[in-house]
This record gives sequence, structure tokens and C-alpha cells, in this order.
Amino acid sequence: MLKVCDWDYQHNARFLGSRNRAVVLVLLDTRVRLSELAEMRLSQINFERGWVKVRGKGDKERLVRMGKPTQRALWIYLTWRRVDRDEVWLSEEQTPISAHGIQCLIERLKQRAGVKGNGSVHRFRHTFALNFLRGGGNPRELQYLLGHTSIDMSMRYVAALGAEDALRAHEKASPVDRMELK
Repeated sequence: MLKVCDWDYQHNARFLGSRNRAVVLVLLDTRVRLSELAEMRLSQINFERGWVKVRGKGDKERLVRMGKPTQRALWIYLTWRRVDRDEVWLSEEQTPISAHGIQCLIERLKQRAGVKGNGSVHRFRHTFALNFLRGGGNPRELQYLLGHTSIDMSMRYVAALGAEDALRAHEKASPVDRMELK
């Protein structure tokens, strides 16, 4: 999907290409919900610290981290904007994009990229969660990062991990493999 965002660069639409790239990276890196992304404001972003304050379900606020590549993509997008608005995500007409508009944007990118399936924007949260757990993160940390009120929701992602994931985890954690045996 990131490659087809660059397609817009080749068609003199640097604003759209940079926006679409930033949307994809923010979704994947910050694991925000669609509504949280659509409601994101510039005043909630701290580039120095690398985080965004989002308001989620139940009107609860939480901080989500953005890695350097995501920050860079967001910064590039912001340099192409022509208006001074607090809303982060703007249309070609420089008006705020709704959650539905972002969902449509992702659907267009999926079609262009040849991504099959009926996954929604929520798939980015799912992808983040599985990769986080595969990378050694624990369910309690995941609970906080996803903004879940109970561990039960986070444990659903643990249940989605398969036998191959368990075998890879054993390679990292095997007590015998880490012993100095002769």
C-alpha cells in the first residue's frame, strides 16, 4: 500500500501522495482507531517527544507513540498543506476528512495495491497487535497500547498467534539453549 501512495507523487499530487502515506504509517505505527485518526488534531501532536494524544472510546485520552519514519511522513504531508487548520487530515479541497472518507481512502489504496479481502482500517490495529506480540511484547503492554479497558480484548490477539509463533518464541526463550553446556 505504501508503494501505491508514491504513485500520487508521480502524478503531481504530492499533497495526496504524502497524505496517504502518512495515513497508512500513522495507522500502522500508532494503532489508533479510525475515529481517533479522523479526530486527530495538530495541537495533540508532540514531534519532539514522538507522541500523539488521542481521545478514544469512552472519551478516554491516551498517548500513542510514533516512530521516526512515521513522524517524517507526517511532517512531509504537513509541509504540502495549503491551509492553517488544527485538523490533521485534509481533503484535496483542504477540508477535514471524516472517518468514512478515510475508510474510502484506504479502500482505494487497497484496490490500487491489489490487496484482497474485506479488511477494514481496523486491520491495521490487528496487524500491529500481532507484530507487537511476535516481537516480544506482552499482553498487558498491548492492553495499554490499544486502549483496552480489560486484558480480555488483548488476549484475543494472543489466541490468534499460531504454533509457528510459539515455536519461534521457544527459540528465544529456551532455558537449555541459553545454557553453556559442554
